Amino acid sequence: MQTNKYFPIASLGIVLLTGCALFGKRKPEATLRIHEQVSAMLPESRVLTAAIPRANLKIPVNLYPALSEKDVQSADIYQTAGGSAIMLRFDIHGAIKFDELTTRSRGQYLVTFLNGRPVAAWLVDQRITNGQFLVEGDFSDEEAKNAVESLNRMNKKRR
Repeated sequence: MQTNKYFPIASLGIVLLTGCALFGKRKPEATLRIHEQVSAMLPESRVLTAAIPRANLKIPVNLYPALSEKDVQSADIYQTAGGSAIMLRFDIHGAIKFDELTTRSRGQYLVTFLNGRPVAAWLVDQRITNGQFLVEGDFSDEEAKNAVESLNRMNKKRR
C-alpha cells in the first residue's frame, strides 16, 4: 500500500520534468505571405500598404494573402549577386494558385512578406506555370537560412 501512496507524487514529478522538455524553447516558425497589388481606391479596411525600402516603393496590396507558407512544398537558398535568395517550390495547390495569380496580375506587383515584413516586390511580366518562385529581397543571409529551415520543417510536419 505504501507504493500507491507515492505513485501520484512520482507521476507528477515525471510529468513536470517531461513537460519542461517538451515545451522548452524552440526556434520560431517563419511566416511567408505573398500579397497581390490592388487599387488604392479600395476601402482602407481592405488594403495594406507595403513599403519596400530597397526598391523605394509603396504598394497597396490586398489585406489577405494569395499564398502563404502553407502552400510551400520546399525551399532552398540560392546565392545571387545581391546576396542570398529563397527558391520556393509550391505544392500542387499552391502551384495552381500561383499560376492563376501570375496570369491575372500581369503588369501589377506581387509583394512577399517574410515574418510580417515586406521584403520583396516583383512586377509580374509573365505567367509562371512550374510552381517555382525565386524571392530576392531585403533580408540578410541569416534570415534567409532561418526561413528556409523553418519552411522545410513545417512541410515535414504536414506530411
